[in-house]
Amino acid sequence: MDKFDQLFDCSNKKLSLYRFSLPLKKTINFKGHYLNTREGLWLIEHNPHGQDYIGEVSPLPGFSQETLAACQTQLIDALQAGTLTNQCISKQQANHQQVDFTAPFLPSVSFALFCLQQRIPWALQTSNVAQDIALMTIPLLQGSLNEIIKRYRELNYPATVKLKVARLSVAEDIKVIKSLIELNPAVQLRLDANQQWTAIQYIDFLDAIDRKCIDYIEEPTLSTMDNISISTQFKVSIALDESLLISNPLPISKCIKALIIKPTLIGYSDRIQALLTHAQQQQLSLSMSASFESPIALQQLAYLAKQWQQKTQLKVSLGLDTLHAFQPEIIHAIKDNSDLQRFITSQATCIWHS
Repeated sequence: MDKFDQLFDCSNKKLSLYRFSLPLKKTINFKGHYLNTREGLWLIEHNPHGQDYIGEVSPLPGFSQETLAACQTQLIDALQAGTLTNQCISKQQANHQQVDFTAPFLPSVSFALFCLQQRIPWALQTSNVAQDIALMTIPLLQGSLNEIIKRYRELNYPATVKLKVARLSVAEDIKVIKSLIELNPAVQLRLDANQQWTAIQYIDFLDAIDRKCIDYIEEPTLSTMDNISISTQFKVSIALDESLLISNPLPISKCIKALIIKPTLIGYSDRIQALLTHAQQQQLSLSMSASFESPIALQQLAYLAKQWQQKTQLKVSLGLDTLHAFQPEIIHAIKDNSDLQRFITSQATCIWHS
C-alpha cells in the first residue's frame, strides 16, 4: 500500500466508506451474471467547510477484472492502516502533475480515487467545466422487439441510437434492425455485440441488413483481426471497446471509427491518457461509456467527457443512457435531492469511517 502514502495524507480529513445496493427495474444479464441490483462502494471525503466529495467503486460482474469483495478489502485495509489520506492533493495541484492510478490499485478503486483526488463534483450543477460544451447523448435501446420499438417512439425517433445485439439469434437481431429502419430510414445505429458473434454470424448479419444505417459496430467478435477483415470487406465501421481493457498496442485500420472508453472498467491511469492520445493521432471519435454505475458516478462520467472534449478537440458522445435501468425512486432521489449525505445514508450502509 505504499502508493496510497504517495497519493494521500488524510490526517485532517474525515472519510467514510459506504456499501450500496440499488434496485434495478428488472433483472439484467451481464455475460451470464444475472443482476437485479447494482452493488458498489462510495468513498466519501467529508468537508466541514464546503461540499463533500465522493468516489464510486462499482465493478461490473462479467466485465470487470476484479470483484467488489476484492475492492472492499483493498480499501478497508488501506483505511485501517491510515494510509488512505489526502496530502498529495495539494501537492498535485501545486505542481500541475497528473497522478497515475496504476498498480496496486484495482481499476474500480483507481477510478474512485481519481474522482476524489481531482475533486470531481458529484452533481454537474457544481461543475466549473464550461456548461456550453455540447455533447451528443446516444440513447440505449434494449429488451424485446416491442420494448425497443416502444422506447424508440417515446424518444421521438432520435437520429442515432445504440442497440445491443448478439444476445438473441442473428435472425432476431436482423428483425429488430429492419423494424427500426422502417420507422426511420435515416436512422444511424451504433451496435454493441460485446464480442458475442462468431465470424460466420457476423458475416450473415452484414449480408442481411442495410449497412448504410450502421454508424459502427462495437466488438462484433472476439477476434480483432476478424473484425477488421470482415468490416473492411463489407465497408462498415467498427469501434473498440472490450479490447481497450487489454494493454496491447492498439490496431490501426481505416474501418476503426471510434473508441468506447469505460473509465470504471479500465481504471483512471496512464492508459486513459494513452487512449485519448491515440484517438487524437488517428482522428477517432470518442464515446464515454457507462457500466451501469449509480446515478452519482454517471454524472461524474459526463463531467469527465466534457473535459475530454475540451482537451482533445475531438467529437465526444455520451453512452451513459443506463439511468432508466434503475427503479424510479432512485432516479428521483438523485435528481430531487441536493443533499449528498442524505441520499447516501438513505441508499447505503456505512461499513467504515474515520
